[in-house]
Amino acid sequence: MLLSSNDIFLFISFAALTGVALWLLLRPLRSEASASETSRGDSEVALYRDQLEEVDRDLERGVIGEVEAESARLEISRRLLAADEERKKTGRTATDPRWRKGTALVLALAVPSLALGVYLAEGSPGMKGQPFAERLNVPPEELPLEGLVLRIERHLKQQPDDVRGWELVAPVYLQLGRFEEAANAWTRAMLADGVTAGRLAARGEARVMSNDGVVGPGAKQDFEKAVELDPAEPRAQYFLGMADFEAGNRDAALARWKELLETAPDDANWAPAIRARIASLEQRPAISAADEPMIRGMVDGLAARLAKDPADLEGWLRLIRSYEVLNEMEKARAAVAEARAAFPEDEAALARIAEAEKSLAD
Repeated sequence: MLLSSNDIFLFISFAALTGVALWLLLRPLRSEASASETSRGDSEVALYRDQLEEVDRDLERGVIGEVEAESARLEISRRLLAADEERKKTGRTATDPRWRKGTALVLALAVPSLALGVYLAEGSPGMKGQPFAERLNVPPEELPLEGLVLRIERHLKQQPDDVRGWELVAPVYLQLGRFEEAANAWTRAMLADGVTAGRLAARGEARVMSNDGVVGPGAKQDFEKAVELDPAEPRAQYFLGMADFEAGNRDAALARWKELLETAPDDANWAPAIRARIASLEQRPAISAADEPMIRGMVDGLAARLAKDPADLEGWLRLIRSYEVLNEMEKARAAVAEARAAFPEDEAALARIAEAEKSLAD
């Protein structure tokens, strides 16, 4: 089997890395004993010999007696023998190459063999090389969702005005929980090919999802523009009904959803969910037990958002009405106080807040 240029380069790289590893391992074994160690041993031996001669000279001059001289000779001789033995030991280690050659041979054979064994056991030497770009060049149905997104994103970098690309990637972003990117994708599609009711409704839905399921001002504006272009746009009508419901306008939500069902095709996949929602709301004049957890979650999300961004008058008004619908009057009054604190000098805003507070007393 002929090797490609990439395979040859890969094996050369592996060989070079193995060579570097062996060089680092064998280098200490090739070096001789330290010159400083040998020199130190010779110096110590010479020093003790000089001391022996110095003892003899001191004895001749009468500086020390025979007893002191003999004692000094014994101690210096003991040290001299020890230093000489250490010097010889160091010399043998430095000059005897047998152990170093054996160790070097073992390492030279073991390192490449171990590397090759691990690669054959854990790697895939028979697998054909497949660069990352080639892995994306497969039929879309064979790609995982993330791979499909990467392929579309790569295409859109080259052709940013491809409307079809933005319309393909936006729902995938939504499915992956990348809501802001989904909204941005719909914006890019509209910039490239104009505004439509469907694109506005889709962007509004992405904005709702990024806002913890609450229909915020931006999303509501998208839905309102969508129904201006197409009053029968189902997604926009549904979320506008949700906006009414979140604001405590139960009757308005019911009316909108009923009108939507009247014009719905027989095979509309969203119709059963709306029928169930209408039936649930009509069972009781207030919020049903089944709907309360959902509504409470929306209200809690709205309250959390307003805590971070209190400069949203419509949000405060919806929060006040929502607490009223949930019959949580203390929270409603607390929301009134917080709303006033957010707009201390805005007379128009304060007037609307006062109107909302008045409804709490009625």
